[in-house]
Amino acid sequence: MRINRLDLNLLACLDALLAHRNVSRAAKQMHLSQPATSAALARLRDYFQDPLLLREGRHYVLSPFAQSLIDPVRDILSRAQALTQLRPETDPLRMERNITIVASDYVFSTVLVPLFRIAETAAPRLTFAVRPVSGYDSPELEDQHVDLVLLGASAVASHHPSELLLSDSFCCIAWAENPLIGRTLSLKAFQKVGHVVPLLGDGRLPTLDQVAYEMQGVVRRIAMRVPTFSAVAECVVGTSHIATLPKSFAKGLLKTLPLRLMTCPIHIPPVRIAMQWHRHQADDPVLRWVRRNLQEVAVQQGFVRPHSPS
Repeated sequence: MRINRLDLNLLACLDALLAHRNVSRAAKQMHLSQPATSAALARLRDYFQDPLLLREGRHYVLSPFAQSLIDPVRDILSRAQALTQLRPETDPLRMERNITIVASDYVFSTVLVPLFRIAETAAPRLTFAVRPVSGYDSPELEDQHVDLVLLGASAVASHHPSELLLSDSFCCIAWAENPLIGRTLSLKAFQKVGHVVPLLGDGRLPTLDQVAYEMQGVVRRIAMRVPTFSAVAECVVGTSHIATLPKSFAKGLLKTLPLRLMTCPIHIPPVRIAMQWHRHQADDPVLRWVRRNLQEVAVQQGFVRPHSPS
């Protein structure tokens, strides 16, 4: 199909060339041969009357005009991808789709597990893939490689819709038989013992308690950095270390681990988790069903007050 003499099949190739600035890598993404991709580049250069890719030494750089095309081309393709996922079916029992969600294990256990139990009977044809926060990068939402991102409210992107999902307080945890910690936790003991902390997103995403401690000038002795909230709790058991965790998550761990929960001697603002989705998927009936049920789970568990569904 052509619009203003432009073959629309070339747009996907143009997007790959703008992203990679390399014919070989663009060809690999498009599953085309290098000669076919070079021919597509030649046709695009002829149509736009611009070189698009300029050789600079051993590499290519984008021309100023090509740079201006990045966002419009990506937006067109994102809209097209969102369109292909729309179906007239609004009955959850007949909805069929795989939903990719980015979340920490804390969010997974508190709201996603209940969601999956609801979906098993209410929307049995939906399947889910959950990816950890570690390794997630915001362009993946932009490119619609993920459908829903559940992150700290301060970390969501400004150009896509988002909504507060849950709000939770913090507490400190210690092994129930920790000889250095009593029923309460003093600031002196807090700073003396070792701390186990989660390392989210290869260290790119500081946890809210970490931010609060740093802003108040509180220095912790970090004994261990681990990849998940669950690993934090497991590494506290059998040691004199302590950790700071969201309270609802810590309470759930009491069912399986010998832990003691204590009030933190330092004030930490509540953790606020938001859910975010691509702006072109705002009216997607499947994602609207998922978001609505996540909101209902959060309300039922007392994380937020009831509000009108999105």
